[in-house]
Amino acid sequence: MTLEQASGVDLRFHGLRLFGLGVSTPKAEGDEEMAPSTLAQWFGALGTIAAVVVALFKDSILAWRRKPRLDATCTKQSPWTARVPYTVSHNGQVLWTGESYWVRAKVENSGQSRAKKVQVYAGGLARLGVDGKFVDIPTFLPLNMRWANSPPGGQGATLDGISPRMGAFCDIVAICNPANPYWPRPEGTPANTTVGQLQLEAFTGAEMLPPGTYRLSLRIAAANVEPIEKIFTFRHTGTWLQDDAEMRRACLDVSLK
Repeated sequence: MTLEQASGVDLRFHGLRLFGLGVSTPKAEGDEEMAPSTLAQWFGALGTIAAVVVALFKDSILAWRRKPRLDATCTKQSPWTARVPYTVSHNGQVLWTGESYWVRAKVENSGQSRAKKVQVYAGGLARLGVDGKFVDIPTFLPLNMRWANSPPGGQGATLDGISPRMGAFCDIVAICNPANPYWPRPEGTPANTTVGQLQLEAFTGAEMLPPGTYRLSLRIAAANVEPIEKIFTFRHTGTWLQDDAEMRRACLDVSLK
């Protein structure tokens, strides 16, 4: 009786060569090698399947690789924060001229296709309390921000598009020399104090920001881009200085994360 018969286990190696020993075991009866033509048929079938998969999902793969990608930045330096002339006029008559600061977020498209119908949505506003914690302002009404240099009216809240490797500025908040008697301010605010004004698509009264530190929750999206979330933090002391560099250093803080 052989070991194979005693154990009931088929110990045939089916033509396996024992590498390193220079010995080949004999193939069992009935074993056959796969013909080259059979291998070619298998490879041909796999190639056909791969071609079908590519044909079905090519557009989706290309669209994913070429899709637009939005990001936003903002600091208290130029060009994000610009000190510009400000004029108040009525019926063609100039009532007041002076200077103002406009804090803007730069929204850029780093993708390979155009971002369409871009919006910057302000979802919530909070103010830093004396205890060092931010407290939501319940009177704030969530609205879209206005794009820089847009015409009056709600149409300024939606930008037609941003092409690849291009950007656009969105106005976030503005402050004006407090000598401007026409600048809106909350009741009880001293006349010589700067007041920030959020640049929303509509003014409800809650957009006025007395001196303090504020946190604005932003959502940036387009018709063909998933939203991204950003937190805009803004602080102003209420003081207006004629020296621009000193004003930025001592009276303003801006960040977007």
